[in-house]
Parts: sequence; structure tokens; C-alpha cells
Amino acid sequence: MRNVQKILIGVFVAGVVLGGIGTGIALEEFSDLRYGGRTVVGEEHLVTRELDFHFPIEGKTLILGYNYNGSLKQEELLVEDITVPVGTIRYEVTYNEQVVKPFLQFDEYEEEEVEEEIWEEEETESEKNEPVYAGILRLRASYIGDGFELFMENKDRILEELRQKKLSSYELAEITNLRIRVNPETMKYIEDGLSSY
Repeated sequence: MRNVQKILIGVFVAGVVLGGIGTGIALEEFSDLRYGGRTVVGEEHLVTRELDFHFPIEGKTLILGYNYNGSLKQEELLVEDITVPVGTIRYEVTYNEQVVKPFLQFDEYEEEEVEEEIWEEEETESEKNEPVYAGILRLRASYIGDGFELFMENKDRILEELRQKKLSSYELAEITNLRIRVNPETMKYIEDGLSSY
């Protein structure tokens, strides 16, 4: 019975020693890693497409926006372009066609029914100049792909970086660039709400 206890204590101590050695080696390897920077995965699947929205110019103002939380290059987001027909908003979108599918969503503002009051109020100058809004036009995206599939396509690159003792932060390319082009005649019916949506 005593010999069995000695053997078990020996196995336990050997396990603790080997575990400590393994932990030390792992910490040493981890401390040797250096940051490799930001790597964008899926750039080879980027395409640029134009999405057009036609609206009748009836003196109403259209608010532009986008519902997308990814990183966008926004040098010139809203630009005037005489090649775009009057009454057309053209979204030029660069996106990863294996991951997202962008689309435009228009939410029309409903006119509020105002009850007539017994007395007439005088309109202030600011109320007279306040625009009437037609609605808000947003760029949206539906996710169609699987990030894990792209991760598996790039696993060799990740493993090679680990062999070189380098670790990068990987970001999936979704919508990377957006430019909205509008005819100069249509521009006066557009309100830039791009920074707030």
C-alpha cells in the first residue's frame, strides 16, 4: 500500500513539474510574438456596383443615410455629378460579394394630419422656410456569407505568420467604400444625414 502511495505522489509531482515546464515554454513563445498589423481578409472578392434610387422631385426634401457599422473610406461621400439623371440618387458601393449584399431602403414620411384649430396662428419665418421631407433613403446590407469559410481559406496565412512569430488582427472586408453621386439640379432637394445614420 505504501509503494502505491509513493508511486502516485511521484506521478503527481512529475505532472506538476512537466505542467510548469510546458507553461514556461508557452509563455516564452507568447512573449516572443510581435504585432503584424491589420490584415483585411476577403479583398479578392470586392466588387463595385451602382445602386440607383429614382424619386419624383415635388419640392420635398430627401434625407440620405446609411445603416452600416463597418469601416468605410469616406473621402468624398456625397458628390455632384452631371452624368447622373435628375431625380436619381446613385450609390456607388464597393463590397465583398461573398459576405454581404447591399440594398437601398426608402422610408417614406407620412404627412401628419393637423387638426384645424378655431383660431389661426401666425407662422414664424423659420416655419415658412422649413423643408417638407419626402423620407429617408438608407444603404443597408444583408449578410449572405459565412466568415468562417473565409477564415478557413486564410488559415495557411495565419499559421505561416505564427511560424514567423507574428500575430495580426484580421478584419473581414464587407462594405469598404461608398460614394453617393447626385445631379447638381437634384442636390437642392437632398439633405445630408450621412453622419447621423
